Amino acid sequence: MALLISRVLLKKNIDITLIASKNSFTASRAKSKNLPLIEMDSSQNFNLLRTQIIDFVEVEKPVVVISHHSLDRKVGIALKRKYGKKIINISYRHNVSESAPIIGAIIYNLYNDYVLACSNGVAKSLIKSGIRKKKVKVIHNCIEVPEDIDSISGSAIRQKYSFERKIVLGLSTWFHKERKGFDILFKAFSKLDEKFVLLIIGIPETMQEEVNQYAESFGINRKRIFMPGYVDNIWEYYKAMDIFLLPSRSEGFSLALLEAAAAKLPLIASNIPGNDEFIEDGKNGVLFDIENPIDLVENIHILATDRVLAKQLAEHAYQAVMGNFLVKHLGEKLEEFIKNIRADIVWL
Repeated sequence: MALLISRVLLKKNIDITLIASKNSFTASRAKSKNLPLIEMDSSQNFNLLRTQIIDFVEVEKPVVVISHHSLDRKVGIALKRKYGKKIINISYRHNVSESAPIIGAIIYNLYNDYVLACSNGVAKSLIKSGIRKKKVKVIHNCIEVPEDIDSISGSAIRQKYSFERKIVLGLSTWFHKERKGFDILFKAFSKLDEKFVLLIIGIPETMQEEVNQYAESFGINRKRIFMPGYVDNIWEYYKAMDIFLLPSRSEGFSLALLEAAAAKLPLIASNIPGNDEFIEDGKNGVLFDIENPIDLVENIHILATDRVLAKQLAEHAYQAVMGNFLVKHLGEKLEEFIKNIRADIVWL
């Protein structure tokens, strides 16, 4: 999201500089997008890193600092302690805060002017953990959709993996047994017959054997699971799917769910905060009970057999994402938010 936010702010004529770890994926992508970038060695002593960033701040005098990860937030806190009201320190939270020690909430309240949450579910969890309600603002995640999305076909992918006579259940995720609900997924999938296969994008090759072994513990033949890893042509893989699944126990506001909706896939997701902010059950997708894997099985069967319903749900999900969760919508919300909060900030 740091890259996406940087790009949309630039398009709104808001000056930004992205500070990223040297030789990181973020830095590499920023260079490819010609974003204003400063690379720093994040592995060095924190005091040295802080000094380098302060040197930059003294010259550029930024008004707003937005932090996305734990080290970023530590830097933001250090800058707020030094410069006080001269800067606005914002932490961006993508995931639900399951718990936070009291000291953590105190630090957030003292040194963060705002905490941006990517969903109402995340916002509620942050407030519950002790962060002041007035500091928490919600700006939902958004996605970039290629202009030629309607012309992209998954036929080459289906042919590559011999999916022609299969029903492809798709996921875009990393591997975490509990949080991402792989136990729920495999319990349900083990009840489906051989015509169903899993296409899981995003799991690196180094973790795929662990996934296969975990699936086999549920009696699933590994030949029914296809994992291409990280892919550049992600939209072709979405288009190769028949139904998109999101069985997570915890989500912020899933980018993969939005992408699948943009690819006009019927959606089945766990009924948890975040997912229920996009999916209206029975209107633009299906929400299932994570405590009941059979509920997932039954909904898969319904959408696999009732193609009229599946197409109707997919179309409504497509309209929802195109009307509310694109980059342009993120830009509009961020522009309004930043212009409002920086009006009274002046460097002395």
